[in-house]
Amino acid sequence: MKERTFTRIFQNGTRLFIVILATYFAVMHQLKGVLGAPNAHVFCPFGGLETLYKFLADGGYIKKIFPATMILFVVVVVLTIVLNRAFCGWICPLGTLQSLFDRIGRFFKIKKVQVPPNVEKYLSSIKYVILVVALYFTWRIGDLVYGPYDPWAAYTHIAGGFEELYDEFLIGSIFLLVGLIGSVWIPNNFCRYFCPMGAFLSIFSKLSPTRIHRNQETCINCKKCDKVCPAQIEISTKPNVSSTQCLACGDCINTCPVDKTLFHSIRGKSPLRWLVYGIAVIAIFFVPVFVTKYLGIWKTNFATAQEVVIDESGALNPYNIRGSMTLEEVTHTFQVPAKFYLEKLNLPQDLDKGRMLRDLGKEYNFEAEIFRELTAEYLQQQQPEQIQEKPVEQQSTGHDMKQEESIASHSAADIRGKTTLGELLDYGLTKEQFQELTGVNMPDDMSIQLKDFADQHGLEREGIREKIIEILQH
Repeated sequence: MKERTFTRIFQNGTRLFIVILATYFAVMHQLKGVLGAPNAHVFCPFGGLETLYKFLADGGYIKKIFPATMILFVVVVVLTIVLNRAFCGWICPLGTLQSLFDRIGRFFKIKKVQVPPNVEKYLSSIKYVILVVALYFTWRIGDLVYGPYDPWAAYTHIAGGFEELYDEFLIGSIFLLVGLIGSVWIPNNFCRYFCPMGAFLSIFSKLSPTRIHRNQETCINCKKCDKVCPAQIEISTKPNVSSTQCLACGDCINTCPVDKTLFHSIRGKSPLRWLVYGIAVIAIFFVPVFVTKYLGIWKTNFATAQEVVIDESGALNPYNIRGSMTLEEVTHTFQVPAKFYLEKLNLPQDLDKGRMLRDLGKEYNFEAEIFRELTAEYLQQQQPEQIQEKPVEQQSTGHDMKQEESIASHSAADIRGKTTLGELLDYGLTKEQFQELTGVNMPDDMSIQLKDFADQHGLEREGIREKIIEILQH
């Protein structure tokens, strides 16, 4: 077997293995919940970039991000500096899925769309805008604001059903469909135009000494390399591929009919055989994973339900209850009798308490969020001395004394998804604080509920609610 053929099999086998492994974890997370398997963001290095500000500020992580994510982020940056955008061409599962659809199109001889260079240039700039916007609001709010728009997050929630995709990942699902089906005509279009991680890595790829070089003396100018390049780079006209859009996939090397005409090289002086390049990619990516796992640093999910719901102050926060937790886990963690939930929600006494809250919600027609509210209600009744009251602003708001006393009696924990924007103002949150937290001006309609506002603007409900509570409690 020729080395080139073996390398291609090795590359495709590696990419397929990663896609299958990631899909397995995604399905297990849907079936077993937050304690059973890692969430979609854990194995995406972009999560490390999203949590970087908080990690540098206080050593912590934003919700849904774990140490493993930060490790992967560092590894991918190092890999990019050493071997260019090898992560995109050898590791990234979303890139692999797009490549699969690209090859399906080639198999059926579907003509590829050649985007005009000037148009390609402007379209390629979109991902940098997405990168800046996503990081700005994530670092400012302290939450994964890009999540609802992330096609990979949408892919990993397919097992959750159409309703979950529609409610939480509608735009991400659209990006996913466009990225996959669109790759039949425009290969790797999401990578080229919309991927924020690709934008970030393209910046670091400028530091890499590794490029694909072309031997101009042996090149027969057949232009086959140009036709197969998923980034639409004109390889046949250049001594080396210096474009930061290069995905380092090696399609051009595999297609070139003249051996050793296209090859990876370090600064054009040290040629790297394609197989050696691939082995180096796998080593740089996976060795740190195994080492950190052996050292006990690698962590991908919560070990106990208590870890899930505990907040930054070290207290159990009922509003951190996840829909993928079971009723049994909630009752045990917060010491709330199961009978309390069963009576409040009119559920059968013989209910299987080992079922996830979201599954119970689907069967009995209520949102999992009700368990957060009921848990908070029970804790307030049983431990009122632990509830911190929110001071009322001194300025006159036009309300009578009775209303002010009512407001003063509320605690910040009363803020829920069903709380209206008008009630937030009554509690003391200013419009300026609201705009700073969400990045969106408070609308004129004060009757809008917080959860509906969050959904309309692609914000995570619990992240916004927690930030509001933090402000009001201080």
